[in-house]
Amino acid sequence: MLASAMEKLKDSLSCITHNGAQSTHILIKESSSAATLKKVTLLARQGDWLSFNPDDGRKCKHIHSKCNAVVMSPLLKVGEAGAAHDHHCACDCVVVINRNGELTVVYIDLKSGNPVGYEKQFRSTRQFMRYALGLLEEFHKEKMSIVEERYVILYGGKSSFLNKTSTTPPKMRQSKPDNAYKREVSNPAELYLKELLTDYKGVVA
Repeated sequence: MLASAMEKLKDSLSCITHNGAQSTHILIKESSSAATLKKVTLLARQGDWLSFNPDDGRKCKHIHSKCNAVVMSPLLKVGEAGAAHDHHCACDCVVVINRNGELTVVYIDLKSGNPVGYEKQFRSTRQFMRYALGLLEEFHKEKMSIVEERYVILYGGKSSFLNKTSTTPPKMRQSKPDNAYKREVSNPAELYLKELLTDYKGVVA
């Protein structure tokens, strides 16, 4: 069951993909036909968490299949309307984990080739998270604070890699928008969400 604040956050986003009250996995997909890495599944326990796809949410695909307009603002639009701004892009998935109002946020992007050029996507999505939490506090009196953030690039997609990670995965290091944690995976790939969290002792595993 999601906490009240998390439920309100979920209701405020048009691009929710999964939540810990109903799901035990997070599916991240890449729609480009040219991509070699098209699908990654994160395995997680049920708990007070949710995931959303900000890259998809920038467009009103969920409202009308033929519509390609931006739901919130042209500042987030890819193309001429947003070309003057660095904050017109977004990453593929955000996982938000709540521990009594303190949030761990994992920003994830899939890359098929050399994982470069991702900083703007992470920075833009990070600011969107702050905006969403600000609205939640302003209009719903629900205050949650981000205490930990992770920036993760999953890349590759070569079939020669095992779909499942080893029993003892490499430790997730500290990361920043311009220096993300990079992990090569197969396509499709399957790994545990806890592998992307450092010293995380909560309910998600």
